[in-house]
Amino acid sequence: MDLQLSITYNILLFIFSAIVVWVLCNKLSEIVDAIDLQFNLGAAFGGTIMLAIVTNLPEIAIVFNGALNGSIDLAVGNILGGIAIQSTLLILFDFVSRKRETLPFSTLASSETSILQGLFLVAILSMVLIGKQFPESFIVFRTTPPVFFILILWILSILAMKQFQNSNLLKNTTIEEKNMPSKYSKKSALTWLFIISVFVLFFGVILENTSNAIANHYNINGVIFGATVLAFVTSLPEISGGLAFVKSRSYTPIIDDIFGGNAFLPVLFVPTIFLTNNAILPKADRIDLYLTGVAMLITINYLIGMIIKKEQRYFGMGMDSWIALSIYLLSVIGLFFI
Repeated sequence: MDLQLSITYNILLFIFSAIVVWVLCNKLSEIVDAIDLQFNLGAAFGGTIMLAIVTNLPEIAIVFNGALNGSIDLAVGNILGGIAIQSTLLILFDFVSRKRETLPFSTLASSETSILQGLFLVAILSMVLIGKQFPESFIVFRTTPPVFFILILWILSILAMKQFQNSNLLKNTTIEEKNMPSKYSKKSALTWLFIISVFVLFFGVILENTSNAIANHYNINGVIFGATVLAFVTSLPEISGGLAFVKSRSYTPIIDDIFGGNAFLPVLFVPTIFLTNNAILPKADRIDLYLTGVAMLITINYLIGMIIKKEQRYFGMGMDSWIALSIYLLSVIGLFFI
């Protein structure tokens, strides 16, 4: 899709698309809650499958469109930069929840499935770093071994999560049942999910096209733009949906969305390689790998917080959020030395 618009119209369309995605995904949280309960999926499964995929539809659109148009740098930067930025969103959710909860966010969201997802996420991000070391010519059956193992790890994470969620199912759905909108039947909830998915996917394509035009017009490096500005904008569904979940005091789906969505994003390298017949990870930029490492540090930090389950907040946030904020700020400074 080549819009062939002036830079002014590209910027306006970029902003409008971001607003539409925000509004739609603000409604997504209650839709997922309703589907979770009415179909007996469990909060963890709903967060991983529905939220992780639907809220990442802009990234899916960007990756596929980028692969078809040859904008691989932008697509890779968006995936790996998006993982880093989405990891830092847990800081925001901890801060926003301070007026409603005395316990830190990581303690509220702690569960076996959440910890398990975080561990699988770290393993998947490790495969991203390993994949960088392989030669670009190492392609087997239109994929590369590290990317194939990323897909396997993601599938295993879903199976393992389903296995362990039963013990937490009652605990996780108690609050959700109290807040579930009664106006949604099974049919209406599924219909809304479909409508939101279609619009988020469509405007995800618009975001990719307009952002690419903006980056080219201002001579911004595709890797940097994809890993920063575009990654932030395509994280709007997670921000919007997460804030809605905080408002309803439903915390488990948030961490499942962030960890589950971050684990899902590298899986998009599989269709990208298949479409282009080019190895993707060996072409990853230093900034991409740097941000991947930052995402791993923040994820491990919150995993420790969910295991320890501290009960105190310090100036409105848990200690793990303050550590994550420090990691993020130092990593931003580090970008100037890469």
